[in-house]
Amino acid sequence: MNNRIRQKACSGVFLCILVLSAGPFPASAALTESDFDAIDAYVEVQMRAVRIPGLALGIVQDNRIVHLRGFGISGPSGQPVTPQTPFIIGSVSKSFTAMAVMQLMEEGKIELDAPVQRYIPWFCVAGPDASARIAVRHLLNHTSGIPNSAGLWSLAGTGDITLEQSVREMSDVALAHPIGTTFEYSNANYLVLGLIVQSVSGASYEEYVRQHIFVPLEMRNSFVSQTEAMQNGMASGYRWWFGVPFPADVPYLHDAIPAGYIISSVEDMTHFLMANLNHGRYGDASVLSPSGVAELHRPAVKGAGEEYYGMGWVIGSTDGVPTLSHEGDTANFHAAVIIAPEARWGIVVLMNANNMLAASTLSRIAPTVMNLLLGRQPPGARLSFGTLYLIVDVVILLLTAFMFRSIVLLPRWRKRLAERRPLGLPGLLWRVILPIAGDFVLPFILLIFLPAGAGFPLWSVMILLQPDLNYWLLAVALVMLAKGIIRSGLAISGLRMAGKA
Repeated sequence: MNNRIRQKACSGVFLCILVLSAGPFPASAALTESDFDAIDAYVEVQMRAVRIPGLALGIVQDNRIVHLRGFGISGPSGQPVTPQTPFIIGSVSKSFTAMAVMQLMEEGKIELDAPVQRYIPWFCVAGPDASARIAVRHLLNHTSGIPNSAGLWSLAGTGDITLEQSVREMSDVALAHPIGTTFEYSNANYLVLGLIVQSVSGASYEEYVRQHIFVPLEMRNSFVSQTEAMQNGMASGYRWWFGVPFPADVPYLHDAIPAGYIISSVEDMTHFLMANLNHGRYGDASVLSPSGVAELHRPAVKGAGEEYYGMGWVIGSTDGVPTLSHEGDTANFHAAVIIAPEARWGIVVLMNANNMLAASTLSRIAPTVMNLLLGRQPPGARLSFGTLYLIVDVVILLLTAFMFRSIVLLPRWRKRLAERRPLGLPGLLWRVILPIAGDFVLPFILLIFLPAGAGFPLWSVMILLQPDLNYWLLAVALVMLAKGIIRSGLAISGLRMAGKA
């Protein structure tokens, strides 16, 4: 058994070396099965390096699927990932919500430049004037002025409130920018859009997406209900703890489905990509007009770096190649979709694990596959995830050891104070006040200062996204707070004894 594993590992590494050294795939030529084998080998090498439990890959060209593959396991039972395995797709859900809004616009039920209050009369943020001026287009382009922090509140939720309740809770949100002037990505924008779809269509957001996107695109393994998805083999999500992935059962946020909780399989997502590549058409079905698709893909506002944001799509480039893309992240799933309109390629990668430290590594898999498809060499090697986590783990061990050593030495510190003659002001400052203050600085920053300025439940969200390091930080803060209290008591006792000497 071990020999077979080693043989497979060696063959995977060999195929990956071929990908990186034998030369790029010709962009104009049709790819062969061996080319896809080499792409699969690259993916397998990355999965082993990062310890990704399960991954699904789909590739389309023009109006056909050219490659589907599942890798690894979908959960603790060891069930293999298949192209039909459902995953949570995170913020890729925004492109579905944007499509739903455009469908209703084409039916004459929504005007993009109409105020949100036309469709949700009670909608408000802090300031009645601002509430009346936010338009549907501002939400689609993330130029409403609603801050990113407003969209993070829902991440700390338990999934037991409705979409309407979530939008109503925005009433005290202060805008971060003048309306229509500045791009600031916020899940809150797409929660409001989901409620507009619900209000205008007369159906729930979930039912609308099922009937108007899933059904015509034949997305039979796509869901807006975790319960239904689990009954159809949904993957279990994982989070890393100090470099090792463990299953993570985190809340499924029903109120955040329009922004980040649609569930789909890689096979179904290739249907969605083909509709976007082919002017809204998939087979004999049309989910949007060519002009509607063009509006979704139009670069509307400058985003990060050289990228622009359209409507549920990031318009930019992948290593110099013009692309449309979007990534999606929840606490325990990662998704990425990329379309190269000129080359007519589309890629979707779905993973059942996520981690803030692994973000850059996970984000490189889909672009590297795109590079290979376009006949381009992938970028050079970076610091590996395993090495990064090893460094982090060593630093954590050293800092923890140093902290507990300082606690063990507290009685000796008190003894030295007690044995000294009464301290003058400089001695009191350096030997007593500053050490005590130092014990309280980190707890103050972590427990009071940062949460007060975050604008959302900082630690609830951070622990959700990176539990290992953030639980450790909180533990350090609490231990140092206790140490500061103990040191203060020892200082009083020691100084009294010194005064009696």
